[in-house]
Amino acid sequence: MSKTITTDDGTTLHVVESGLAQGLVLMFCNSLGTDHRMWDGQARRFGGDYRIVRYDRRGHGGSSAPPGPYSFERLGRDALCVLDALEIDKTWFCGLSMGGMTGMWLAANAGERFHGLVLANTGAHMPPREMWAERIDM
Repeated sequence: MSKTITTDDGTTLHVVESGLAQGLVLMFCNSLGTDHRMWDGQARRFGGDYRIVRYDRRGHGGSSAPPGPYSFERLGRDALCVLDALEIDKTWFCGLSMGGMTGMWLAANAGERFHGLVLANTGAHMPPREMWAERIDM
């Protein structure tokens, strides 16, 4: 089921729920330049055992893209807004790359909302802008 939620700063986020209607929740957070569909395989695999929540981070997919800059605190608060809108008290969380960095903020600032986190291909800080410019030029 697809829906739109509005965050505390008025940004709209595209959210997709699948799997079990009730039970343990597994939330997925996408990487830079992707949307919730990057998790299609995982949603199919785990949907028989979990309530699956995927969402497009602000500026991605079906979510709105308000002017930046965006902070990991803001991205983390967006994830909490999704949980609150869906009335989810506690979840498992899986984030890839920037989604993993969002997960680090969540663990440090709202750890009580999570059973555990899987943070893949991520880092504890953003590389300098120059590195991104070099990648773009390649």
